[in-house]
Amino acid sequence: MIHTLIHHARWRATLCALFALLTLTACDVTNNDRPDPNIAASSLAAYNFSAEGIQEFYVDGAWGSNVGIGSGGSSVCCVMIPSKWHGGLQVTVEWRRSDCGVPKSSECTLENVGNWPKKTLKKTVPIEPYDEPDETQVFFLPHDEIRVYVTKYTARSAHHPAHLGRARPLTEDEFTRFISK
Repeated sequence: MIHTLIHHARWRATLCALFALLTLTACDVTNNDRPDPNIAASSLAAYNFSAEGIQEFYVDGAWGSNVGIGSGGSSVCCVMIPSKWHGGLQVTVEWRRSDCGVPKSSECTLENVGNWPKKTLKKTVPIEPYDEPDETQVFFLPHDEIRVYVTKYTARSAHHPAHLGRARPLTEDEFTRFISK
């Protein structure tokens, strides 16, 4: 009887040791999966101040949806940005837009809306200074200019760093004043 108890106790101890060994070897002691504390996930939004509809856009490869003329503010997830802003910080913005602004081509009719001419563009642009990571916002401006902000404020807010107000196509004078700031 004692011999059987010792055998079962030894078997249990061996099984527990084996389980502990397997559990420990499954742990990644290098912590390669730990998120980089210098990088933050940021929601991605856009505002369209141009006279062209944006069919879709990407920021450093992250998809950002479409943005109608004079609209914006909806956000999708996510683009990765540094937790702290630093000089020389930039992103690459790629976008596809209609090519039916003023003056409109003869192809740009309501009957032909799905076949309007399109243009694909790509620019590497600086990110405007920010204090802490928040929503990354792409501003589509006339003449295919782009500005990128990281802020908790919507474009309509008086606290937004761009001070443009609601999204709408900018006049040439407004655009010139904004760009020259």
